[in-house]
Amino acid sequence: MKFLWSLAQKNLSRSRIRTIVSVIAIAIAIISVVFLRGLISGMLNSTFENYIFYKAGHIRIINREYKLKEHLISLNYTVDGFNDTGYEEMAGELKQIAGVRQVLPRLRFAVMVSQDDKLTGLMGWGIEPEEEVRFTGMDKYITEGRMVKTDKRELIMGAALMDKIGKKVGDKVTFLYHTAFDSFRASTFQLVGKIESNLDFLNKEVLFLPLDQAQVILEMPGEVTELLIVTPDYNQAGKVLPSIADLFTARDLSHKYMLQLWNRDYDLIELFALAQVIYNFVYIFIIILSCLVLINTLVMIINERKREIGMMSALGLKANEILCLFALEGMTIGVLGSALGIVIGGIVTKIFSIVGMDFSAAMEGMGADLLFEPIFYTDFSVGNLIFAFVLGVVVVTVASMIPARMAAQLEPTEAMR
Repeated sequence: MKFLWSLAQKNLSRSRIRTIVSVIAIAIAIISVVFLRGLISGMLNSTFENYIFYKAGHIRIINREYKLKEHLISLNYTVDGFNDTGYEEMAGELKQIAGVRQVLPRLRFAVMVSQDDKLTGLMGWGIEPEEEVRFTGMDKYITEGRMVKTDKRELIMGAALMDKIGKKVGDKVTFLYHTAFDSFRASTFQLVGKIESNLDFLNKEVLFLPLDQAQVILEMPGEVTELLIVTPDYNQAGKVLPSIADLFTARDLSHKYMLQLWNRDYDLIELFALAQVIYNFVYIFIIILSCLVLINTLVMIINERKREIGMMSALGLKANEILCLFALEGMTIGVLGSALGIVIGGIVTKIFSIVGMDFSAAMEGMGADLLFEPIFYTDFSVGNLIFAFVLGVVVVTVASMIPARMAAQLEPTEAMR
C-alpha cells in the first residue's frame, strides 16, 4: 500500500495542471454545498423558531373546534380548563409533568383601529408579559418605552403599525372588537412600547395587551384560545407528548381538546422538513457534476499511460492494485478539493452569518402570517463543514472508481502494444 500511495502522489505531480483544475472543480462544489446548506439551514431554523414562538410552541393545546375555525379567530371555542374550571388549574397540572418547563397562555382576538376615517383590521393578543418575555424574548424588540404590565390597561405594537395609524409611545389607542357574546365594543388603552423587528408579523399585524385585561374586555374570565407548552428542547418535545396525552385521557372526559406537536399538523413545517431531505440529494448532485472534471482527467491519464499500466501488469501488479492506485489518486484529489472547499466555504458562510442576506424585495407582498424574516443569516457550524468534507471525499472517491476500473481491466499485451 505504501508503494501504491507513493506512486499515486508521483502520478498526480506529473499532471499538475490537470490535478489543480480537478481540485478547484471539487473545491467550488464543496464551497457551494457549505454555503447553500448554511443558508438553507439558517432560513429553516429562523422560520422554525418564529413558528414556535408565535404560533405552535413546542406543544399546543387548543379546542378541537377551534382548529376548524382558527382563521375566523373565533372566541366560542376556548381552553377553559378541565370541566370548565379555568385554564389556570390545567396549567398547574401540566407544570407537574416532567419535561414541561413552561405553560404559556394566549388569548387571540380580532380588533379594528381607526385610520383616517377607515378601519384597519388587526390581531389582538392577550399575553402574560413575564412569561412571554421568558419564552420569546420579545422585550429585545422594544426600542422605545417598555413591556406592558399585568393589571394595567396598556398595549404595545410594531413601529410600522404605529406609523400607519399615526400613534407614538404615550398616546391613547382606541380599538374596536367583538366580545365572546358577540357584542361590539370599543376600549382605550395606553401605548407604552414600540416594537421594531425584521418580522412583518410583529411590525404590522398585531398589538399586545395584558392577558387579564383582554379577558375583562372580552368577557372571558379563566379562558384563553390556546396554551403553549415549552420543553427544554423542541426537537425532543415528542418525548414529553405521551405524558401530556395521558393526563388529558384521564382528565379531559369530554375530549374537547387536542394536542399539536410543533412539527406536525402544520403544512409549511412539514413541507420544510421534506425539503431538507430533498436538499441533501441536491448537494450530492452538485458534487457529482464537479466529479465529471475528475473523471475526465483520470480517463485522459489512463489513455496516456496505457503502456505504463501494461508494463506494471506484466511486472506483476495485480488488477485490484491498479484499481487501488487510481482510486487513491481520485481520493487524494477529493481530499484536497474538499479541504480547500470547506475552508473557503466556511469563511464565506461565517461572514454571511454575521451580515445576513437581505431578501426584502423578493418577499414583498408575502403574507405576514407566514412568519418569514426578510434577512436570512447563514448557519455556521462545524457539523456543516464536516458533512460537506465527508460527502465530498466519499462521492469523489466513488466517482473515481469508474476510470479506475477501466485501468484495472486493461489487458497487459493490448496496453503495451
